[in-house]
Formats: sequence, structure tokens, C-alpha cells
Amino acid sequence: GNSARKMEGTSRREVAVSEADLVTVVATTVGPTTPKKATAWFLWLVGLYVMLIARAPVQITEEMNAEYNKIMKSADHVFKKREPILDAIRNIDGQIYQETGGIPLAWRLDSKKYAIVTELTNQRYEQENELRKVNLELESVESEAKSKLGLWSSRGIDEARDKFWEKITMGKSFAKRQTMWDAFMSLLNQRGEDEEAFSFIVRWIITIAFNFTIGFVLTLINFTFSIIYVIRSFKPSLVSGLAFYAIALLGAVSVVVGYLLLTCGLAGGGVYVAYKTVSANRRLHGRPRYQIRGRREHYD
Repeated sequence: GNSARKMEGTSRREVAVSEADLVTVVATTVGPTTPKKATAWFLWLVGLYVMLIARAPVQITEEMNAEYNKIMKSADHVFKKREPILDAIRNIDGQIYQETGGIPLAWRLDSKKYAIVTELTNQRYEQENELRKVNLELESVESEAKSKLGLWSSRGIDEARDKFWEKITMGKSFAKRQTMWDAFMSLLNQRGEDEEAFSFIVRWIITIAFNFTIGFVLTLINFTFSIIYVIRSFKPSLVSGLAFYAIALLGAVSVVVGYLLLTCGLAGGGVYVAYKTVSANRRLHGRPRYQIRGRREHYD
């Protein structure tokens, strides 16, 4: 009994030492222990500040806002062009639904309905072309109006942030859909073999972490291109646009890196908790009965 307790105490101390060593290794590897790592940490914190906290360097004044409203007011006649086009598209969609009954491809078997639906589809395509021209005209007017506010104004900063969080939401949605698909395929591919609880938990932790990693990487790639259109809509100078692009990318990379670190940390923590739980259960079930009984008698 005493030897078993000594061995158990020794194993616990060894586990505690190994955990402390692991924390030390991680802190040394990731922490700002060298000039390059310190620079990376500084840029990461600056990027987080820019994307999450920083205020716009240019505040919108009443004069700037008045110029913006004046230009947008001049586009009222363009806005009025959109309404009849949108109404026409809605009417055509209603007629198409009435002819097809909402059943895809079935109308192709009826020559009369096929001719009617084809004609309606062509009309819809023409209306979409007209709507596209009107939208381009509106974008041109809005771009001229936003140039009066400036790319570095609160309007420009807010649009850049909104675009980034829009891409983040898309990345999360991708990860969730992919995880659901993996779960569905896992159910289909089951062959009846038993799988240990630990390997099952680890496999799904890694799968979820991998899907979210891919989602966040896609977020960064999408934002890298979509932010260009936001910048162009304010008509900045070349130097101003490039500077804004660089700072926006720094902020986006910093937030995505933060998400990736959080994902890896949660995955590693989940694997560690699963390992400790399974190890504790194995030690409990592996003890001789007389030890458990002896402890109960001792406590009694």
C-alpha cells in the first residue's frame, strides 16, 4: 500500500514538472524573447488597436457633411430610375413563377410554357442590364460624394471595418457548414468498428480547429481583395490609398492571427483535458479492488 502511494505521488510530481516544462517551452517559443519576436508582438498589438479600438484620424465636419448631402441630393433622379426597373423585375418573377409553378425544369417539357418562360427570362435579363447601368451611375455619384468626406474619415474607417467583419462572418459560416458536412460524412462512413473515446474526441477537435483555420484564412484572402473596392470608392490619392491598404491589412492580419491563436489554444486545451480525463479513468479502473475497498474502510 505504501509503495503504491509513493509511486502514485511520484507520477503526479512528474506530470506537474512536465506541465511546467511545457508552459515554459511555449512561453519561450511564442513570447517576445528576441528583437524579431518583440517586433512581431508590437505589430500584432498595433494591428489589433487599429482594427478594434482606434478612432478615425479625420473627423467629419458640418461643411464636409453638407457637401456630401448636396452631391447625394443631386442623384435623386437616378434613385427614381431604379424603382420602375425593380417593379418590372418583380412582376416578371411573378409571371415566371406562375408559369412554372415553382417546379424547376418541368416547364421545359411543355413547348408553350417553354416559349413563354424563355421570353420572360429575356425580358428579365434586359431589365437587369438597365438596373446595372443605373447602379453604376449611382456608385459614381456616391463615390464623388464620399471623396468629400475622405478615406481617413469615420465613414471610410467604418466601411473598412464593416467589410472585414462581413468576411469574418462568412469565414465562420464556412467553418460551421464544413463541420456539419464532415459530421454527416462521418455517419455515412461508419463501419461499425469501435473507436476509443480519446481518439474520437481528438479527431473532432482537430477537425473543427482545421475547418475554422481554413475559414479564417479565406476571410483574410477575401478581405485582401474586397478592401480595394472600398478604398477606390473614396477616390484617394495613390499614397493615401496605399497607406490605408497597408494599415487595413495589418489590422486584418492581427485579428485573424488572434482568432487562429485562440483556435489552436482551445484545440490544445481540449486535447489536454480529454487526455487527463481518459488517463484518470484508466488509472481508476486499473486499481485493484482491495485498494479502493481499503480506502473506503479507512474513511468509514
